Amino acid sequence: MLNRLKTSTALIASLSLLAPGPIYAQDTTEPAPEVPMVCADGSDQPCPEGVPLVPAPDAVMPEEMAPAEEVAPVEAAPDAAPEAPAETAPEAAPVEEPAPAEESTVDPAPAEDPAPAEATEAAPVTEEPAPETAPETATEAAPETSPTPEPAPETVTETAPAEEPAATEATTEPAPVEDPAATDQPAEAQAAEPADTATDPAPAETVAQEPVPELPVQPDAASGEAPVAAAASADATAEAPAGAEVTEEVVTEDTARSSSEDFANKVNETAADIAQETTAGQTAAAPAKKDKGLSDGEKAILLGLGAVAVGAMLSNNRKVELNSGDRVVLERPDGSYQIIKDDNALLRQPGSTVRTERFDDGSTRTTVTRADDSRIVTIRDAEYRVLRRIHVAPDGTQTMLFDDTVAAAPVDVTRLPPPAPEVEVSASADEEALRRALARESAFDRHFSLAQIRDIQQVRALVPVIDLNAITFETGSAAIRPDQAPALSRLGNLMKSYIDANPREVFLIEGHTDAVGSAAYNLALSDRRAESVALAMTEYFAVPPENMVVQGYGEEFLKVQTDAAEQMNRRASVRRITDLLRQAAN
Repeated sequence: MLNRLKTSTALIASLSLLAPGPIYAQDTTEPAPEVPMVCADGSDQPCPEGVPLVPAPDAVMPEEMAPAEEVAPVEAAPDAAPEAPAETAPEAAPVEEPAPAEESTVDPAPAEDPAPAEATEAAPVTEEPAPETAPETATEAAPETSPTPEPAPETVTETAPAEEPAATEATTEPAPVEDPAATDQPAEAQAAEPADTATDPAPAETVAQEPVPELPVQPDAASGEAPVAAAASADATAEAPAGAEVTEEVVTEDTARSSSEDFANKVNETAADIAQETTAGQTAAAPAKKDKGLSDGEKAILLGLGAVAVGAMLSNNRKVELNSGDRVVLERPDGSYQIIKDDNALLRQPGSTVRTERFDDGSTRTTVTRADDSRIVTIRDAEYRVLRRIHVAPDGTQTMLFDDTVAAAPVDVTRLPPPAPEVEVSASADEEALRRALARESAFDRHFSLAQIRDIQQVRALVPVIDLNAITFETGSAAIRPDQAPALSRLGNLMKSYIDANPREVFLIEGHTDAVGSAAYNLALSDRRAESVALAMTEYFAVPPENMVVQGYGEEFLKVQTDAAEQMNRRASVRRITDLLRQAAN
Protein backbone atom coordinates (compact mmCIF):
# COMPACT_ATOMS: atom_id res chain seq x y z
CA MET A 1 0.00 0.00 0.00
CA LEU A 2 2.87 2.31 0.82
CA ASN A 3 4.43 1.72 -2.55
CA ARG A 4 1.16 2.53 -4.21
CA LEU A 5 0.96 5.79 -2.31
CA LYS A 6 4.47 6.69 -3.33
CA THR A 7 3.63 5.99 -6.93
CA SER A 8 0.57 8.21 -6.77
CA THR A 9 2.54 10.99 -5.16
CA ALA A 10 5.25 10.77 -7.79
CA LEU A 11 2.64 10.88 -10.56
CA ILE A 12 1.12 14.03 -9.07
CA ALA A 13 4.52 15.65 -8.75
CA SER A 14 5.30 14.82 -12.39
CA LEU A 15 2.06 16.33 -13.52
CA SER A 16 2.84 19.45 -11.54
CA LEU A 17 6.24 19.81 -13.21
CA LEU A 18 4.91 19.28 -16.70
CA ALA A 19 1.92 21.57 -16.36
CA PRO A 20 2.95 25.21 -15.98
CA GLY A 21 1.38 27.20 -13.22
CA PRO A 22 -0.74 29.44 -15.42
CA ILE A 23 -2.69 26.49 -16.77
CA TYR A 24 -4.95 26.66 -13.67
CA ALA A 25 -7.34 29.49 -13.13
CA GLN A 26 -6.46 32.07 -10.49
CA ASP A 27 -10.08 32.82 -9.75
CA THR A 28 -10.93 30.75 -6.58
CA THR A 29 -14.53 31.73 -6.67
CA GLU A 30 -15.30 28.86 -9.04
CA PRO A 31 -15.42 25.33 -7.52
CA ALA A 32 -12.46 23.13 -8.21
CA PRO A 33 -13.12 20.11 -10.38
CA GLU A 34 -13.97 16.99 -8.34
CA VAL A 35 -11.26 14.30 -8.21
CA PRO A 36 -11.98 10.84 -6.68
CA MET A 37 -10.22 10.58 -3.32
CA VAL A 38 -9.26 7.55 -1.22
CA CYS A 39 -7.86 7.03 2.25
CA ALA A 40 -4.09 6.94 2.27
CA ASP A 41 -4.07 3.59 4.11
CA GLY A 42 -6.59 2.07 1.72
CA SER A 43 -9.38 1.89 4.30
CA ASP A 44 -12.92 2.88 3.58
CA GLN A 45 -14.10 6.42 4.14
CA PRO A 46 -14.45 8.09 6.44
CA CYS A 47 -10.81 7.50 7.01
CA PRO A 48 -9.61 6.53 10.43
CA GLU A 49 -8.27 9.32 12.53
CA GLY A 50 -4.85 10.44 11.35
CA VAL A 51 -5.20 8.93 7.82
CA PRO A 52 -5.37 11.64 5.09
CA LEU A 53 -7.40 11.60 1.86
CA VAL A 54 -5.41 11.30 -1.33
CA PRO A 55 -6.46 11.12 -5.01
CA ALA A 56 -7.31 7.66 -6.14
CA PRO A 57 -4.41 6.29 -8.23
CA ASP A 58 -6.72 4.79 -10.85
CA ALA A 59 -9.11 7.75 -10.95
CA VAL A 60 -10.00 9.28 -14.36
CA MET A 61 -9.36 12.99 -14.62
CA PRO A 62 -12.35 15.15 -15.43
CA GLU A 63 -12.65 16.37 -18.98
CA GLU A 64 -11.78 19.90 -17.91
CA MET A 65 -8.44 18.62 -16.64
CA ALA A 66 -7.67 16.64 -19.79
CA PRO A 67 -5.97 19.51 -21.68
CA ALA A 68 -3.40 19.77 -18.91
CA GLU A 69 -2.13 16.31 -19.83
CA GLU A 70 -2.21 17.06 -23.59
CA VAL A 71 -0.11 20.17 -23.24
CA ALA A 72 2.83 18.04 -22.27
CA PRO A 73 3.39 16.26 -25.62
CA VAL A 74 6.21 17.58 -27.81
CA GLU A 75 3.72 18.37 -30.55
CA ALA A 76 2.45 21.36 -28.60
CA ALA A 77 5.89 22.89 -28.38
CA PRO A 78 6.38 23.46 -32.13
CA ASP A 79 2.86 24.80 -32.49
CA ALA A 80 3.46 27.28 -29.72
CA ALA A 81 6.50 29.46 -29.70
CA PRO A 82 9.01 26.88 -28.52
CA GLU A 83 11.42 29.32 -26.94
CA ALA A 84 9.04 31.32 -24.71
CA PRO A 85 7.06 28.40 -23.20
CA ALA A 86 10.22 26.37 -22.69
CA GLU A 87 11.76 29.12 -20.62
CA THR A 88 8.51 29.69 -18.68
CA ALA A 89 7.98 26.04 -17.70
CA PRO A 90 11.17 25.61 -15.64
CA GLU A 91 10.56 28.90 -13.86
CA ALA A 92 7.01 27.87 -12.94
CA ALA A 93 8.00 24.44 -11.69
CA PRO A 94 9.75 25.57 -8.46
CA VAL A 95 6.82 27.79 -7.55
CA GLU A 96 4.46 24.86 -7.69
CA GLU A 97 6.63 22.50 -5.60
CA PRO A 98 5.37 23.54 -2.10
CA ALA A 99 1.76 22.70 -2.78
CA PRO A 100 1.22 20.89 -5.99
CA ALA A 101 -2.14 19.58 -4.90
CA GLU A 102 -3.51 22.94 -3.90
CA GLU A 103 -2.15 24.60 -7.00
CA SER A 104 -3.74 21.92 -9.04
CA THR A 105 -7.10 23.18 -7.93
CA VAL A 106 -6.67 26.48 -9.78
CA ASP A 107 -9.01 27.21 -12.70
CA PRO A 108 -7.49 25.61 -15.77
CA ALA A 109 -8.85 28.31 -18.12
CA PRO A 110 -5.40 29.69 -18.89
CA ALA A 111 -4.39 26.20 -19.90
CA GLU A 112 -6.87 26.38 -22.73
CA ASP A 113 -5.68 29.83 -23.82
CA PRO A 114 -2.05 29.02 -24.63
CA ALA A 115 -2.80 26.10 -26.89
CA PRO A 116 -5.45 27.75 -29.05
CA ALA A 117 -3.63 31.07 -29.01
CA GLU A 118 -0.42 29.44 -30.13
CA ALA A 119 -2.16 27.48 -32.81
CA THR A 120 -4.42 30.10 -34.34
CA GLU A 121 -3.99 33.52 -32.85
CA ALA A 122 -0.26 33.59 -32.31
CA ALA A 123 0.40 35.45 -35.55
CA PRO A 124 -2.07 38.30 -34.90
CA VAL A 125 -0.84 38.71 -31.34
CA THR A 126 2.75 38.85 -32.55
CA GLU A 127 1.93 41.25 -35.43
CA GLU A 128 0.10 43.80 -33.27
CA PRO A 129 3.14 44.97 -31.32
CA ALA A 130 5.41 44.33 -34.28
CA PRO A 131 4.59 47.50 -36.31
CA GLU A 132 5.36 49.62 -33.25
CA THR A 133 8.71 47.99 -32.48
CA ALA A 134 10.41 46.18 -35.33
CA PRO A 135 8.33 45.46 -38.45
CA GLU A 136 10.99 43.43 -40.23
CA THR A 137 11.66 41.27 -37.15
CA ALA A 138 7.99 40.69 -36.52
CA THR A 139 7.46 39.70 -40.11
CA GLU A 140 10.23 37.19 -40.00
CA ALA A 141 9.15 35.84 -36.58
CA ALA A 142 5.59 35.19 -37.65
CA PRO A 143 6.38 32.19 -39.84
CA GLU A 144 8.74 30.78 -37.21
CA THR A 145 6.26 31.30 -34.36
CA SER A 146 3.26 29.95 -36.24
CA PRO A 147 3.98 27.54 -39.03
CA THR A 148 0.23 27.23 -39.23
CA PRO A 149 -2.02 27.15 -42.29
CA GLU A 150 -1.87 30.97 -42.40
CA PRO A 151 1.53 31.21 -44.05
CA ALA A 152 0.50 28.55 -46.53
CA PRO A 153 -2.21 30.68 -48.13
CA GLU A 154 0.23 33.57 -48.33
CA THR A 155 2.72 31.37 -50.12
CA VAL A 156 0.07 30.22 -52.54
CA THR A 157 -1.02 33.79 -53.17
CA GLU A 158 2.52 34.89 -53.90
CA THR A 159 3.12 31.91 -56.16
CA ALA A 160 0.11 32.65 -58.32
CA PRO A 161 1.26 36.15 -59.31
CA ALA A 162 4.72 34.76 -59.92
CA GLU A 163 3.25 32.31 -62.39
CA GLU A 164 1.22 35.00 -64.14
CA PRO A 165 4.23 37.11 -65.12
CA ALA A 166 5.85 33.96 -66.39
CA ALA A 167 2.84 33.31 -68.57
CA THR A 168 2.89 36.92 -69.73
CA GLU A 169 6.52 36.69 -70.71
CA ALA A 170 5.86 33.49 -72.56
CA THR A 171 3.05 35.21 -74.40
CA THR A 172 5.10 38.28 -75.14
CA GLU A 173 8.18 36.46 -76.37
CA PRO A 174 6.65 35.33 -79.67
CA ALA A 175 5.52 38.89 -80.40
CA PRO A 176 9.00 40.21 -81.29
CA VAL A 177 9.35 37.31 -83.70
CA GLU A 178 6.16 38.35 -85.47
CA ASP A 179 6.70 42.09 -85.14
CA PRO A 180 8.98 42.36 -88.21
CA ALA A 181 6.24 40.84 -90.27
CA ALA A 182 3.68 43.10 -88.59
CA THR A 183 5.79 46.21 -88.93
CA ASP A 184 6.24 45.32 -92.46
CA GLN A 185 2.50 45.80 -92.70
CA PRO A 186 0.49 48.81 -91.81
CA ALA A 187 0.46 49.77 -88.30
CA GLU A 188 -2.82 47.83 -88.04
CA ALA A 189 -0.95 44.54 -87.51
CA GLN A 190 0.37 45.12 -84.01
CA ALA A 191 2.03 42.77 -81.53
CA ALA A 192 -1.11 43.01 -79.43
CA GLU A 193 -2.63 40.40 -81.72
CA PRO A 194 0.22 38.01 -82.46
CA ALA A 195 -2.08 35.04 -82.86
CA ASP A 196 -4.05 36.70 -85.63
CA THR A 197 -0.89 37.83 -87.36
CA ALA A 198 0.70 34.42 -87.12
CA THR A 199 -2.28 32.46 -88.30
CA ASP A 200 -3.49 34.76 -91.06
CA PRO A 201 -0.85 36.99 -92.66
CA ALA A 202 -2.84 37.31 -95.87
CA PRO A 203 -5.14 40.13 -94.67
CA ALA A 204 -2.08 42.23 -93.77
CA GLU A 205 -0.86 41.97 -97.37
CA THR A 206 -4.31 42.82 -98.64
CA VAL A 207 -4.39 45.94 -96.49
CA ALA A 208 -0.96 46.98 -97.78
CA GLN A 209 -2.22 46.88 -101.39
CA GLU A 210 -4.59 49.46 -102.73
CA PRO A 211 -7.90 47.93 -103.85
CA VAL A 212 -8.38 47.66 -107.59
CA PRO A 213 -11.07 50.17 -108.62
CA GLU A 214 -14.13 48.88 -110.40
CA LEU A 215 -13.97 50.85 -113.64
CA PRO A 216 -16.86 50.85 -116.11
CA VAL A 217 -16.19 48.78 -119.22
CA GLN A 218 -15.60 51.25 -122.04
CA PRO A 219 -16.26 50.50 -125.74
CA ASP A 220 -13.47 50.31 -128.29
CA ALA A 221 -12.74 53.67 -129.87
CA ALA A 222 -13.15 52.33 -133.40
CA SER A 223 -16.78 51.41 -132.68
CA GLY A 224 -17.70 55.05 -132.18
CA GLU A 225 -19.89 54.21 -129.18
CA ALA A 226 -20.15 56.86 -126.47
CA PRO A 227 -18.11 56.10 -123.31
CA VAL A 228 -19.84 55.37 -120.01
CA ALA A 229 -19.76 58.47 -117.79
CA ALA A 230 -22.44 59.70 -115.39
CA ALA A 231 -20.88 63.16 -115.52
CA ALA A 232 -21.73 63.37 -119.23
CA SER A 233 -25.37 64.07 -118.37
CA ALA A 234 -24.45 67.11 -116.29
CA ASP A 235 -24.86 70.54 -117.84
CA ALA A 236 -21.83 72.80 -117.85
CA THR A 237 -23.53 75.28 -115.52
CA ALA A 238 -25.66 72.83 -113.49
CA GLU A 239 -25.11 72.25 -109.79
CA ALA A 240 -23.37 69.10 -108.63
CA PRO A 241 -25.81 66.26 -107.89
CA ALA A 242 -26.46 65.23 -104.32
CA GLY A 243 -23.84 62.82 -103.05
CA ALA A 244 -21.13 63.92 -105.48
CA GLU A 245 -17.68 64.33 -103.95
CA VAL A 246 -16.53 67.91 -104.46
CA THR A 247 -12.96 69.19 -104.07
CA GLU A 248 -11.56 72.65 -104.75
CA GLU A 249 -7.99 73.86 -105.03
CA VAL A 250 -6.21 77.10 -105.91
CA VAL A 251 -3.20 76.35 -108.11
CA THR A 252 0.04 78.08 -107.13
CA GLU A 253 3.55 78.21 -108.54
CA ASP A 254 4.51 75.42 -106.18
CA THR A 255 1.67 73.09 -107.21
CA ALA A 256 1.96 73.61 -110.98
CA ARG A 257 4.69 72.07 -113.12
CA SER A 258 6.48 74.08 -115.79
CA SER A 259 8.10 72.74 -118.97
CA SER A 260 11.64 73.18 -117.60
CA GLU A 261 10.94 71.10 -114.47
CA ASP A 262 11.25 67.37 -114.38
CA PHE A 263 9.60 64.81 -112.15
CA ALA A 264 11.72 63.61 -109.23
CA ASN A 265 10.70 60.00 -109.89
CA LYS A 266 11.44 57.90 -112.93
CA VAL A 267 8.45 56.56 -114.78
CA ASN A 268 9.29 52.98 -113.80
CA GLU A 269 9.24 53.62 -110.06
CA THR A 270 6.50 52.18 -107.93
CA ALA A 271 3.90 54.13 -106.00
CA ALA A 272 5.76 53.36 -102.71
CA ASP A 273 9.00 54.73 -104.16
CA ILE A 274 7.20 57.86 -105.26
CA ALA A 275 5.77 58.46 -101.80
CA GLN A 276 9.23 58.21 -100.23
CA GLU A 277 11.05 60.23 -102.87
CA THR A 278 8.32 62.85 -102.99
CA THR A 279 8.73 63.56 -99.29
CA ALA A 280 12.51 63.67 -99.57
CA GLY A 281 12.38 65.62 -102.83
CA GLN A 282 10.03 68.27 -101.50
CA THR A 283 12.25 68.81 -98.48
CA ALA A 284 15.48 68.93 -100.44
CA ALA A 285 14.06 70.99 -103.28
CA ALA A 286 12.32 73.58 -101.11
CA PRO A 287 14.80 76.37 -101.99
CA ALA A 288 14.84 75.46 -105.70
CA LYS A 289 11.68 74.30 -107.41
CA LYS A 290 13.51 72.34 -110.09
CA ASP A 291 13.53 68.53 -109.84
CA LYS A 292 10.83 68.57 -107.18
CA GLY A 293 8.65 65.58 -106.48
CA LEU A 294 5.01 65.21 -107.38
CA SER A 295 3.06 68.30 -106.39
CA ASP A 296 -0.18 68.05 -104.45
CA GLY A 297 -2.05 68.45 -107.70
CA GLU A 298 -0.02 65.81 -109.49
CA LYS A 299 -0.45 63.36 -106.64
CA ALA A 300 -4.22 63.88 -106.83
CA ILE A 301 -4.30 63.36 -110.58
CA LEU A 302 -5.19 59.69 -110.63
CA LEU A 303 -6.69 59.42 -107.14
CA GLY A 304 -7.33 55.71 -106.59
CA LEU A 305 -5.57 54.61 -109.79
CA GLY A 306 -2.32 56.29 -108.76
CA ALA A 307 -1.63 53.55 -106.19
CA VAL A 308 -2.90 50.47 -108.05
CA ALA A 309 -0.24 47.77 -107.88
CA VAL A 310 1.59 46.55 -110.96
CA GLY A 311 0.02 43.29 -112.11
CA ALA A 312 -3.51 44.25 -111.10
CA MET A 313 -6.27 43.52 -113.58
CA LEU A 314 -8.66 46.32 -114.57
CA SER A 315 -11.81 46.29 -116.67
CA ASN A 316 -11.70 44.94 -120.24
CA ASN A 317 -9.10 42.41 -119.04
CA ARG A 318 -6.26 44.94 -118.98
CA LYS A 319 -3.17 44.37 -116.85
CA VAL A 320 -1.26 47.14 -115.05
CA GLU A 321 2.29 47.09 -116.43
CA LEU A 322 3.63 50.31 -114.91
CA ASN A 323 2.47 52.89 -112.39
CA SER A 324 4.49 56.06 -111.88
CA GLY A 325 1.82 57.77 -109.78
CA ASP A 326 0.98 60.35 -112.44
CA ARG A 327 0.61 57.78 -115.22
CA VAL A 328 -0.58 54.17 -115.41
CA VAL A 329 0.34 51.95 -118.36
CA LEU A 330 -1.97 49.03 -119.16
CA GLU A 331 -1.44 46.04 -121.44
CA ARG A 332 -4.48 45.10 -123.48
CA PRO A 333 -5.39 41.49 -124.29
CA ASP A 334 -4.05 41.94 -127.86
CA GLY A 335 -0.59 42.94 -126.54
CA SER A 336 -0.93 46.66 -127.26
CA TYR A 337 -0.52 49.30 -124.55
CA GLN A 338 -2.74 52.05 -123.21
CA ILE A 339 -1.82 54.96 -120.96
CA ILE A 340 -4.06 56.46 -118.29
CA LYS A 341 -3.27 60.02 -117.24
CA ASP A 342 -5.05 63.24 -116.39
CA ASP A 343 -6.00 65.22 -119.49
CA ASN A 344 -6.55 68.27 -117.27
CA ALA A 345 -2.90 68.55 -116.23
CA LEU A 346 -2.31 71.33 -118.76
CA LEU A 347 -5.11 73.41 -117.25
CA ARG A 348 -3.39 73.63 -113.87
CA GLN A 349 -2.01 77.12 -114.39
CA PRO A 350 -0.95 79.29 -111.43
CA GLY A 351 -3.72 81.57 -110.17
CA SER A 352 -6.59 79.36 -111.37
CA THR A 353 -9.15 77.64 -109.14
CA VAL A 354 -9.89 73.99 -109.88
CA ARG A 355 -13.22 72.57 -108.71
CA THR A 356 -13.80 68.85 -109.29
CA GLU A 357 -17.08 66.99 -108.83
CA ARG A 358 -16.68 63.23 -108.69
CA PHE A 359 -19.70 61.09 -109.58
CA ASP A 360 -20.61 57.61 -108.35
CA ASP A 361 -19.11 55.82 -111.38
CA GLY A 362 -15.77 57.64 -111.03
CA SER A 363 -16.37 60.12 -113.82
CA THR A 364 -15.69 63.78 -113.06
CA ARG A 365 -16.71 67.29 -114.04
CA THR A 366 -13.94 69.82 -113.51
CA THR A 367 -14.36 73.58 -113.70
CA VAL A 368 -11.23 75.70 -113.96
CA THR A 369 -11.89 79.37 -113.21
CA ARG A 370 -9.25 81.89 -114.26
CA ALA A 371 -8.43 85.38 -113.05
CA ASP A 372 -10.39 86.92 -115.97
CA ASP A 373 -13.51 84.95 -114.88
CA SER A 374 -13.40 82.70 -117.91
CA ARG A 375 -14.04 79.01 -117.22
CA ILE A 376 -13.07 75.69 -118.74
CA VAL A 377 -15.52 72.86 -118.05
CA THR A 378 -14.22 69.35 -118.73
CA ILE A 379 -16.02 66.02 -118.48
CA ARG A 380 -13.81 62.97 -117.94
CA ASP A 381 -14.58 59.27 -117.61
CA ALA A 382 -13.44 57.11 -114.70
CA GLU A 383 -10.00 56.75 -116.34
CA TYR A 384 -9.55 60.56 -116.45
CA ARG A 385 -9.79 60.61 -120.25
CA VAL A 386 -11.32 63.84 -121.50
CA LEU A 387 -14.73 63.38 -123.16
CA ARG A 388 -16.05 66.91 -123.45
CA ARG A 389 -14.50 70.34 -123.05
CA ILE A 390 -16.26 73.70 -123.15
CA HIS A 391 -14.82 77.19 -122.94
CA VAL A 392 -17.12 79.64 -121.13
CA ALA A 393 -16.25 83.30 -121.73
CA PRO A 394 -16.70 85.92 -118.98
CA ASP A 395 -19.92 87.00 -120.71
CA GLY A 396 -21.26 83.43 -120.61
CA THR A 397 -20.60 82.54 -124.25
CA GLN A 398 -19.88 78.80 -124.57
CA THR A 399 -17.55 77.27 -127.14
CA MET A 400 -17.56 73.48 -127.56
CA LEU A 401 -14.05 72.32 -128.30
CA PHE A 402 -14.92 68.60 -128.64
CA ASP A 403 -17.53 66.18 -127.38
CA ASP A 404 -17.18 62.40 -127.19
CA THR A 405 -20.25 61.91 -125.00
CA VAL A 406 -22.37 61.16 -128.06
CA ALA A 407 -21.94 58.31 -130.51
CA ALA A 408 -19.82 58.58 -133.66
CA ALA A 409 -19.71 56.50 -136.82
CA PRO A 410 -17.46 53.44 -136.62
CA VAL A 411 -14.09 53.52 -138.37
CA ASP A 412 -13.20 51.18 -141.23
CA VAL A 413 -9.54 51.85 -141.92
CA THR A 414 -9.73 50.17 -145.34
CA ARG A 415 -12.00 52.94 -146.58
CA LEU A 416 -9.97 55.87 -145.35
CA PRO A 417 -8.21 58.25 -147.78
CA PRO A 418 -4.40 58.04 -148.12
CA PRO A 419 -2.34 59.73 -145.39
CA ALA A 420 -1.13 63.30 -145.68
CA PRO A 421 2.58 63.91 -146.33
CA GLU A 422 4.87 64.47 -143.35
CA VAL A 423 6.54 67.84 -142.94
CA GLU A 424 9.69 68.49 -140.94
CA VAL A 425 9.95 71.88 -139.33
CA SER A 426 13.26 73.48 -138.52
CA ALA A 427 14.12 76.75 -136.89
CA SER A 428 14.70 78.25 -140.35
CA ALA A 429 11.23 77.35 -141.69
CA ASP A 430 9.13 80.40 -142.55
CA GLU A 431 5.56 81.01 -141.43
CA GLU A 432 4.09 80.23 -144.84
CA ALA A 433 5.68 76.76 -144.84
CA LEU A 434 4.27 76.11 -141.45
CA ARG A 435 0.80 77.21 -142.49
CA ARG A 436 0.86 74.85 -145.43
CA ALA A 437 1.90 72.03 -143.13
CA LEU A 438 -0.94 72.72 -140.74
CA ALA A 439 -3.54 72.96 -143.50
CA ARG A 440 -5.54 69.89 -144.44
CA GLU A 441 -4.20 68.34 -147.63
CA SER A 442 -6.40 65.28 -147.89
CA ALA A 443 -10.13 65.41 -148.54
CA PHE A 444 -12.47 63.23 -146.51
CA ASP A 445 -16.22 63.30 -146.12
CA ARG A 446 -16.63 62.45 -142.45
CA HIS A 447 -15.54 63.50 -138.97
CA PHE A 448 -14.18 61.53 -136.02
CA SER A 449 -14.33 61.47 -132.29
CA LEU A 450 -11.31 62.55 -130.24
CA ALA A 451 -10.86 58.94 -129.05
CA GLN A 452 -10.73 57.71 -132.65
CA ILE A 453 -8.10 60.33 -133.56
CA ARG A 454 -5.95 59.44 -130.57
CA ASP A 455 -6.18 55.64 -130.85
CA ILE A 456 -6.23 54.98 -134.60
CA GLN A 457 -3.03 55.86 -136.42
CA GLN A 458 -4.68 55.80 -139.88
CA VAL A 459 -7.12 58.50 -138.74
CA ARG A 460 -4.37 60.77 -137.39
CA ALA A 461 -2.40 60.31 -140.58
CA LEU A 462 -5.14 62.09 -142.55
CA VAL A 463 -3.65 65.42 -141.44
CA PRO A 464 0.03 66.43 -141.68
CA VAL A 465 2.35 66.07 -138.69
CA ILE A 466 5.06 68.59 -137.79
CA ASP A 467 8.09 67.02 -136.10
CA LEU A 468 9.93 69.27 -133.69
CA ASN A 469 13.45 68.08 -134.38
CA ALA A 470 14.96 71.07 -132.61
CA ILE A 471 13.67 69.87 -129.26
CA THR A 472 15.80 67.19 -127.60
CA PHE A 473 15.49 65.58 -124.19
CA GLU A 474 18.05 64.20 -121.76
CA THR A 475 17.95 60.43 -121.25
CA GLY A 476 14.96 59.57 -119.10
CA SER A 477 13.97 63.23 -118.77
CA ALA A 478 10.83 65.10 -119.80
CA ALA A 479 12.15 68.64 -119.14
CA ILE A 480 12.76 71.18 -121.91
CA ARG A 481 15.75 73.44 -121.47
CA PRO A 482 14.83 77.14 -121.69
CA ASP A 483 17.45 77.67 -124.42
CA GLN A 484 15.43 75.34 -126.67
CA ALA A 485 12.25 77.39 -126.40
CA PRO A 486 13.16 79.83 -129.24
CA ALA A 487 13.09 76.86 -131.65
CA LEU A 488 9.35 76.65 -130.99
CA SER A 489 8.64 80.35 -131.43
CA ARG A 490 7.35 80.31 -135.02
CA LEU A 491 5.14 77.29 -134.51
CA GLY A 492 3.91 78.56 -131.15
CA ASN A 493 2.98 81.96 -132.49
CA LEU A 494 1.25 80.35 -135.47
CA MET A 495 -0.84 78.10 -133.22
CA LYS A 496 -1.83 81.12 -131.13
CA SER A 497 -2.97 82.98 -134.24
CA TYR A 498 -5.11 80.04 -135.34
CA ILE A 499 -6.89 79.94 -132.00
CA ASP A 500 -7.39 83.70 -131.94
CA ALA A 501 -9.12 83.40 -135.30
CA ASN A 502 -11.12 80.31 -134.35
CA PRO A 503 -11.50 79.43 -130.62
CA ARG A 504 -12.51 75.89 -131.68
CA GLU A 505 -9.05 75.05 -132.94
CA VAL A 506 -7.56 71.92 -131.35
CA PHE A 507 -3.95 70.69 -131.63
CA LEU A 508 -2.67 67.21 -130.76
CA ILE A 509 0.80 67.17 -129.16
CA GLU A 510 2.47 63.78 -129.62
CA GLY A 511 5.47 62.27 -127.85
CA HIS A 512 7.80 59.56 -129.20
CA THR A 513 10.87 57.65 -127.99
CA ASP A 514 13.41 55.25 -129.42
CA ALA A 515 13.22 51.48 -128.83
CA VAL A 516 15.74 51.33 -125.99
CA GLY A 517 13.98 50.18 -122.79
CA SER A 518 10.62 48.54 -122.17
CA ALA A 519 7.57 49.48 -124.18
CA ALA A 520 5.63 50.48 -121.03
CA TYR A 521 8.46 52.70 -119.81
CA ASN A 522 8.81 54.42 -123.19
CA LEU A 523 5.08 55.01 -123.43
CA ALA A 524 4.93 56.83 -120.09
CA LEU A 525 8.10 58.81 -120.84
CA SER A 526 6.85 59.91 -124.25
CA ASP A 527 3.59 61.13 -122.73
CA ARG A 528 5.46 63.20 -120.16
CA ARG A 529 7.55 64.76 -122.92
CA ALA A 530 4.47 65.65 -124.94
CA GLU A 531 3.07 67.37 -121.84
CA SER A 532 6.27 69.41 -121.51
CA VAL A 533 6.00 70.61 -125.13
CA ALA A 534 2.40 71.73 -124.57
CA LEU A 535 3.38 73.52 -121.35
CA ALA A 536 6.17 75.32 -123.22
CA MET A 537 3.68 76.49 -125.85
CA THR A 538 1.57 78.07 -123.11
CA GLU A 539 4.45 79.50 -121.06
CA TYR A 540 6.38 81.08 -123.93
CA PHE A 541 3.74 81.80 -126.58
CA ALA A 542 0.42 82.04 -124.66
CA VAL A 543 -1.21 79.17 -126.51
CA PRO A 544 -4.41 78.40 -124.51
CA PRO A 545 -3.90 75.01 -122.82
CA GLU A 546 -7.54 73.97 -123.31
CA ASN A 547 -6.95 73.95 -127.07
CA MET A 548 -4.27 71.27 -126.81
CA VAL A 549 -4.51 67.53 -126.17
CA VAL A 550 -1.48 65.48 -125.14
CA GLN A 551 -0.77 61.88 -126.17
CA GLY A 552 2.36 59.73 -125.92
CA TYR A 553 3.04 56.83 -128.29
CA GLY A 554 6.36 55.55 -126.98
CA GLU A 555 8.32 53.41 -129.42
CA GLU A 556 5.28 52.40 -131.47
CA PHE A 557 5.96 54.72 -134.41
CA LEU A 558 9.71 54.81 -135.02
CA LYS A 559 10.95 57.22 -137.63
CA VAL A 560 14.11 55.17 -138.03
CA GLN A 561 13.52 51.45 -137.74
CA THR A 562 16.16 50.37 -135.23
CA ASP A 563 16.30 48.95 -131.74
CA ALA A 564 19.39 51.02 -130.97
CA ALA A 565 19.43 54.51 -129.47
CA GLU A 566 18.37 56.92 -132.19
CA GLN A 567 17.99 60.68 -131.72
CA MET A 568 15.52 61.02 -134.58
CA ASN A 569 13.13 58.67 -132.82
CA ARG A 570 13.18 60.76 -129.63
CA ARG A 571 10.92 63.51 -130.87
CA ALA A 572 7.76 65.50 -130.34
CA SER A 573 5.18 66.27 -133.00
CA VAL A 574 2.20 68.56 -133.52
CA ARG A 575 -0.97 67.97 -135.54
CA ARG A 576 -3.84 70.34 -136.12
CA ILE A 577 -6.86 68.05 -135.69
CA THR A 578 -9.66 70.64 -135.81
CA ASP A 579 -10.95 69.41 -139.18
CA LEU A 580 -10.81 65.77 -138.11
CA LEU A 581 -13.11 66.32 -135.12
CA ARG A 582 -16.70 65.52 -135.92
CA GLN A 583 -19.22 68.25 -136.65
CA ALA A 584 -21.04 67.64 -133.38
CA ALA A 585 -18.40 69.88 -131.83
CA ASN A 586 -19.77 72.86 -133.80
